[in-house]
Amino acid sequence: MTSLFPVYPRLPITLVRATGSDLFTDTGRRILDLYGGHAVCPLGHGHPELTAALAGAHARLDFFSNSLLMPEQEAAADAVLGGSAHLKHVHFVNSGTEANEAAIHTARRFTGRETIVSLDVGFVGRTFGSLSSTGLAGYRKKLGAQPPAHWHRPIRLNDPAAIEAIDETVAGVLIESVVSLGGVYVPDPAWLAAVAARCAAVGALLIFDEVQGGIGRLGTWFGHEGMGVQPDLVTLAKSLGSGFPVGAMVATARLGAWATDSELGTTFGGGPMAMAMVHTTASIIRRDGLMDRAVAVFARVRDGLAGLPGVEVRGRGCLIGVQTPMAARDLQAALLDRDILVGTSSQPQTLRLLPAYNLPFEHVDACVGAIAEVLRA
Repeated sequence: MTSLFPVYPRLPITLVRATGSDLFTDTGRRILDLYGGHAVCPLGHGHPELTAALAGAHARLDFFSNSLLMPEQEAAADAVLGGSAHLKHVHFVNSGTEANEAAIHTARRFTGRETIVSLDVGFVGRTFGSLSSTGLAGYRKKLGAQPPAHWHRPIRLNDPAAIEAIDETVAGVLIESVVSLGGVYVPDPAWLAAVAARCAAVGALLIFDEVQGGIGRLGTWFGHEGMGVQPDLVTLAKSLGSGFPVGAMVATARLGAWATDSELGTTFGGGPMAMAMVHTTASIIRRDGLMDRAVAVFARVRDGLAGLPGVEVRGRGCLIGVQTPMAARDLQAALLDRDILVGTSSQPQTLRLLPAYNLPFEHVDACVGAIAEVLRA
């Protein structure tokens, strides 16, 4: 028996420490981490600058609420914005689902409407509003109460007919920059442009869920950069704090001018230790050229698996889907037997790789070689 509430399916591994992209178990195994704790560790584990930043923040000011001004928040917000041409304000929260809750709330309040359009293969969180806007049926069935039917309108990614679902009743259209759990699919830029134009025409907000696809993981700071659209709201988490719980909703100046006191709120969001981790993570990614490195990691996986029958590599940067003829769960288990940890997705034959951006190329090659070996066996 365990004292933990039994809600997580767990692999039979007991971790005791981690460093870089290596995980160490209680039995002495050393496992190569290609999953990064659900895309949470862009710099790997135990980065010394992050350790120093967290310790320093705790020593200076461990915590205070948002009832006082704290320079650490402004510095972190500037690091998140990164000179964006159209995004101007950051609201810090604690997680990705809370960031999406804030975005859904903002869209409904700003427009006076209730309907959220989202992808039928999308996953945007487990809290009530986010889960109500999640398309994947396996997660939606966990709703403790059924929301009004008009709250959610699902559409299919890259489907031209989906544009018709965006009308004057829609508060916001919520799209992942790359559909991750749903199988690692990339939106078509022309389709996104049509969605954005339709949102503008009917007065709906365009919301990009970059909880996994932001903070440089796709090779650009924001996942939507290079996709030809400028969303009204962007949500972030996962890599944002390199393992420290933090999320953010990023908004345009128009929405910043609309917001007033108490429109949104959180006790722990924007705490000094979280802000130190956000600022330091962003600084290292930019200083060390790790967005370009993420692009190179993707290219190495794609090229290394090219030519294998039935294999397709999808995604961008360090958000990689590998579809194979083999069941993903079986391939995951075979790789774990070879001391390599990868993830799966809602697609039964698609693995997910969510590694650190600074993953050494020899480790990339080791993973690619192991996948090829298993598939050829």
